[in-house]
Amino acid sequence: MTGKKTGRFLLALAVMGMLAGGCVRSQPAETGQAAETAAPSETKALAPGEGVQGARVEFVTREHKMERVLFSGGYLRSLPEEKPETILRPAPAGAQGMIFGKREINGLEWAKVATRDGVTGWYTVPAKKGASPRDKREPLQITNEGYRTIFPQVTGGVTSQVQDRINQELGNYLSVYRHITGPVESGLQCRVTYNRRQILSLVFQGDPILYRSYPVTEVNSLASWTRLKHYAYVSPLQGGADPSLLTARITDLHYGLVFDLVTGSRLPLEYFLGQNRQEAIRERLADLGEGARFQKDNFYIDTQGHLVALASVPGKGRVEMDLSDLVIREF
Repeated sequence: MTGKKTGRFLLALAVMGMLAGGCVRSQPAETGQAAETAAPSETKALAPGEGVQGARVEFVTREHKMERVLFSGGYLRSLPEEKPETILRPAPAGAQGMIFGKREINGLEWAKVATRDGVTGWYTVPAKKGASPRDKREPLQITNEGYRTIFPQVTGGVTSQVQDRINQELGNYLSVYRHITGPVESGLQCRVTYNRRQILSLVFQGDPILYRSYPVTEVNSLASWTRLKHYAYVSPLQGGADPSLLTARITDLHYGLVFDLVTGSRLPLEYFLGQNRQEAIRERLADLGEGARFQKDNFYIDTQGHLVALASVPGKGRVEMDLSDLVIREF
């Protein structure tokens, strides 16, 4: 195998394995009951378009089932004991953790969990304000839902250089997805919405991630934080009891990509709209609400040929905005 072929082969393996690497295997509980986690399964399928000046796109669908807990406030703790010295960090109500062990101690239900940013600790539902030690607590809010992750890989129909360039950009998005969802994971759908006439359009979509905490050190790292926010909408960050953490109520990974199959580069919105549409776009953004904005490359072409931009709207996340009537280029 030549050096170039070897490089392409390794790149393909890296991107195909990117999401698999993000799924943390359940670990046995130190004591007590182990969490229920089903082994992941994978299936493959091809997207339409090859043979009509489109690329060959292969989808890998990964299905996995695990136990998660929905936090009700309170704290993560280093030990299953409600003492000030065991507090690790706050557990924002509405956030989730992956369960890999459970215990019951003195009538309290405890789960050993991992957060999206990889912190592990023990969690129990906090007592209600004014409750006595003898009052029964609410049970842990546990789900055992499966999730489905669909991610693409260009495997032919274009030159090897174009294939590598597109797969590299898809890998960039998937690495951000994996980082944000962490061991808790989340479903992700990907659709090829246009794949002909030397244009490939894809859109990723999943449920928004709620109450995701980010370390202050990560937010202050300009390069990595800018990269994360290029692919994901992050709502305004809020501080709390832990000064080392900031929490976003919504992190939205809804994202569109349109590629030129001749060069492998992403096509900007101006390619389809021209340079004189800024005022019309500003008016439509204003209709979505104060602070709405969008990136020039976050859009897709749907199956009917409509051009759909994805605007970031404070408090809502990513919102679709049809710009088809502004298109000046035939495709």
